[in-house]
Amino acid sequence: MTGLRAPFTVKGGGHTAFAGGSNIADGVTVDLRLFDTITVSTDRKTVSVGAGNRWINVTRVLDPQGLAVVGGRVAEPGVGGLVLGGGISYFSGQKGWACDNVRAYEVVLASGKVVTASPSSNADLYWALRGGPTSNLGVVTRFDLASFDQPTPVWARSLLLPAQLNATLLPLFQNLTVTGLPADEGAHTYLTLLYVPALGGYAFFTDQYHVAPPAIVEPEWQPAAFQAIGALPAISSTTKLANLSTLLESIEQPYGARQTWWNTAVRATSPQLLVDIVPLHEAHVTRILAAANGTDITPFLTFQPIPVNVLRAMQVNDGNALGLAPRDGPLMLIQSAATWASPAIDSVVEASTRRFIQEVNALAKKRGLDHGFVYVNYAGKDQDVYASYGNENLARLRKTAKKYDADGDLQKLWKGYFKLW
Repeated sequence: MTGLRAPFTVKGGGHTAFAGGSNIADGVTVDLRLFDTITVSTDRKTVSVGAGNRWINVTRVLDPQGLAVVGGRVAEPGVGGLVLGGGISYFSGQKGWACDNVRAYEVVLASGKVVTASPSSNADLYWALRGGPTSNLGVVTRFDLASFDQPTPVWARSLLLPAQLNATLLPLFQNLTVTGLPADEGAHTYLTLLYVPALGGYAFFTDQYHVAPPAIVEPEWQPAAFQAIGALPAISSTTKLANLSTLLESIEQPYGARQTWWNTAVRATSPQLLVDIVPLHEAHVTRILAAANGTDITPFLTFQPIPVNVLRAMQVNDGNALGLAPRDGPLMLIQSAATWASPAIDSVVEASTRRFIQEVNALAKKRGLDHGFVYVNYAGKDQDVYASYGNENLARLRKTAKKYDADGDLQKLWKGYFKLW
């Protein structure tokens, strides 16, 4: 690499939750927004997507054609960040994460050379880009994604449930992760504990999806996997059939707020562990509400399943870089997040969130249920993401990075995101 040698970062959608993740002061931001092509192959099995696209751009092209790819669940995030980090999707129960469904990457290396990474070309780079540190490997400018027919709308239900159901709801959600989701690979869900002052404190919110509902859906129909939770007394319940664009647009993450995301993974074999995580979260909320002192702050805790069927689907094409195997599962991602208004409480919120994740890991370890995987797309800025992939994968990633960036220029110059060293 020659020339200016200025520090830089790369921006796709710009969805990173911490300052400097996809922008830079006193350096160069490489904005990929003009890499915005979306091309469907003649056989309809591949969609080539420029790295500057947001997910809503992709679904708006594919919905009218009755096609889909394994991609994002929210409209605004960029294609690149989600896919490179892993990419949880409505279709993950059937097909794994987004990174498991990339046929090829177009990559600009540190040398400036443009290469293709696929199972048959630069296969080591192809493996590393599926969950690994692109900021040590190169700038991906195009993703060739496996596409498939999606002629029917997706079934979706949103439930708001009383927090008092904690001891009932969380065991049902744990059982859903262990048995219900593997039994019905078209089902997808997550569960969030919200702090809602208007409701007097906490409430649970869950979105449930099924990507292959019957051709004719009766009003009372629901997937068998969701029947137990659906039978609970809800504060509110809404059900719809919708295309992917409509679903993506229904989940908004407004710009402008200060925010943080942290996460860890635990083994999802104990309902009591999930129940006992809630008081740890409540203590965290008490701390940050006190610091906020009446200024706007919205904390939440989200449980996202990684059932064994998803882990099995991750093993295609030599597996991805994430270090997850069927024997690890089922797992539960525990994500702590918050948005707030005042910069005066930045350090308090970050420290309290870090403490909460540490407490979750300690509790899980005490019960022999720890795993420690950190999902990079939800990671806090100080989390050691790539170490959580395991020593073997970390060594393999470092070897690959040295091969494609022998002088370590990307390690030195690409600022702001997670690194291998």
